[in-house]
Amino acid sequence: MDLQKTSSRPTGSRTLRGIPLSPGYGVGPARIYRTVSFALSSEAEMPGPSRDESPETAVMRFRKALAASREQLLQLQAQSTATLGQEKAAVFAAQNLMLDDPMLSGGVEELLHKGTSPEDAVVLKTREIKTLFESLPDPYLRERAADVEDVGRRIFRNLLGVGTLDLEDVGEPVILVAEDLTPSDTAALSSKTVAGILTERGGPTSHTAIIAKALEIPAVSGIGNLSDLIEEGLPVALDGERGDVVLAPSAEETARFAALREKRLHTARQLATLRDLPAITLDGVEIGLWGNIAKPEGTEKVLSYGGTGVGLFRTEFLYMSGDTPPGEEEQLAAYVKALEGMKGMPTVIRTLDAGGDKEVPSLRGILGDKPEMNPFLGYRALRICLDEKDLFRTQLRALLRAAPSGDLRIMFPMVAGLEDLRSARKALDQARSELEAEGIAVPPVKVGIMIEIPAAAAMAPLLAAEADFFSVGTNDLTQYTLAADRMNARVTRWYDSFHPGVLQLLRLTAEGAGKRNIELGMCGEMAGDLDAIPLLLGLGFQELSMTPSQIPWAKRLVRTLSIEVCRDIAGKALSFGTAAEVRTYLQERRAALTANFADE
Repeated sequence: MDLQKTSSRPTGSRTLRGIPLSPGYGVGPARIYRTVSFALSSEAEMPGPSRDESPETAVMRFRKALAASREQLLQLQAQSTATLGQEKAAVFAAQNLMLDDPMLSGGVEELLHKGTSPEDAVVLKTREIKTLFESLPDPYLRERAADVEDVGRRIFRNLLGVGTLDLEDVGEPVILVAEDLTPSDTAALSSKTVAGILTERGGPTSHTAIIAKALEIPAVSGIGNLSDLIEEGLPVALDGERGDVVLAPSAEETARFAALREKRLHTARQLATLRDLPAITLDGVEIGLWGNIAKPEGTEKVLSYGGTGVGLFRTEFLYMSGDTPPGEEEQLAAYVKALEGMKGMPTVIRTLDAGGDKEVPSLRGILGDKPEMNPFLGYRALRICLDEKDLFRTQLRALLRAAPSGDLRIMFPMVAGLEDLRSARKALDQARSELEAEGIAVPPVKVGIMIEIPAAAAMAPLLAAEADFFSVGTNDLTQYTLAADRMNARVTRWYDSFHPGVLQLLRLTAEGAGKRNIELGMCGEMAGDLDAIPLLLGLGFQELSMTPSQIPWAKRLVRTLSIEVCRDIAGKALSFGTAAEVRTYLQERRAALTANFADE
């Protein structure tokens, strides 16, 4: 990997507009990140050993590089689990599995026995497998081509003895500039050395965006030809809130960005004083500000930020740590830990949501190895559970056994209609009957569903008659409504939760919940969007579940609002015909409502 260190001569300030990936402000010198040329020896001059080694020696060297890659990925997975959480570390577990794929390792060794060098063999097989993924019709599977190349490049670097991204020599935090960043590269970053990330590629739901948010590093993407625009050392100011990037900022602009950054950090410290205060509106309506977690230990972060519940415990990540699904006792321990950690506060635990964008190795025996044409619309979540009765039964028994440890609410994902809800409830009732027959008492448990399929939103009144609560998953609801894959950067401009069509489905869902007087929450990304919160409260949402670090910002806003004002905002927002109009209006209203906030 080559980190260019040539001098730059800025010729004046220039402002570019990109796609905001991670909020915050960054100022610093550009650090250009270019990978080692991943090419055949005939295409580029490459360092490395002589090409006259025997096939046996070549195989030994390849296997050594493979073992080194495996160890590095295991370390990355452990490091990322500790710093980012199990959900975001799962990508490295999936990459480790790729190392054992016969298409890659077996294919490389076959070429080695024919006299191809290990470096060339890795490049050839990586290109072949990547091309295969890129040719698939499903956008999500095409995105996996990036993981294939990430793995191939890692083996290639280990063959050459070349290290990975190293920023230990920086004298001050830098703006890391790259065409794109792999999950491995991004997970290894630190806010101590990186003030911001600027890439040509990568959408709001890319690995870069997800990990940058978790690391609290501002990031912007979607600006082409960065290598022609930016030289090493060029001063850059980056706004991860709006997507603005200023090249060679003036002294005044640099000072302004630095002040915005310090103000945000200062505000975050100030917001800690709100931790123990209720999220209550000016007219006395208390709003549940809850946190999304992927492991039981996540409850600590929810409480530390002043959250009053868990709105989404993603249980699928319990299934990602082994070759077989977790047993009843293992799941029971995890659920009890989460419930006890929340100290009696509401804890919504979602049943297994595998498939779609979540690869679960322990379920390969059930799902098979053949990729689906369109996994987001395929065999996933509740659809799997209703077929795999023993798998579902094990989880439901563990959940019910954990119920005495706290305020458990069970939530079913991917519900398309009454048939799904009734079948899931039947399975839950059967699990309860089994436990009671064994002499195990189970307290009453609230049962709800995720509203993420447009059909469910459309028939919300009927579903509300048989559910105790709704929680809207806006990530999937948006992509299903707009036919825009949220994992595909090429259709990012069509993916917008503020689209009037999505808002109308939110309205229908809220009206359905209101008619039956059941609880209404949201656990998608929109729940933590400060521009969206007045709209959501105006529609009737009572709980908003988000990344825990967003809770203080949401609480401060809620405490300045009244439901009457929010209803007015919602009514007006629903009258617009484009997402841009909705977003502009909501931004203007929030600016007016928070004019007295020092950092707004």
